[in-house]
Amino acid sequence: MLRTIVADDEPEFRAWLCSLLGNNQDFQVVGEAGSGRETLRLIKLLVPDLVLVDLYMPDLDGLEVAHYIRQYFPGIKVILVSAYDGRVYERLAAEGGALTFIPKVNLSLDALYEALQKEK
Repeated sequence: MLRTIVADDEPEFRAWLCSLLGNNQDFQVVGEAGSGRETLRLIKLLVPDLVLVDLYMPDLDGLEVAHYIRQYFPGIKVILVSAYDGRVYERLAAEGGALTFIPKVNLSLDALYEALQKEK
């Protein structure tokens, strides 16, 4: 079971993603955040296995969060998500130390499993 933090500044999307993960035996949502700084606070407190983080959030964006995690918590997996789509985001995610980037419209359990398999 992957202890997971969901970080997104849109409460409705965050609730949907938490519900999706909460109905699955492979994920346990241990924290939710609506900003980059709140995400970092939860990471330090909870040290999850996985962080699903929106690319664009108040105060610190997802790339800054991913970079921090890679520097201080290299064992935590990071998947960036966004309402925006494009190859540039995949490149930025890779450069920022994230496992991958998934557009929100493509986000599903299958997409998460596929992303997590990339690391193995």
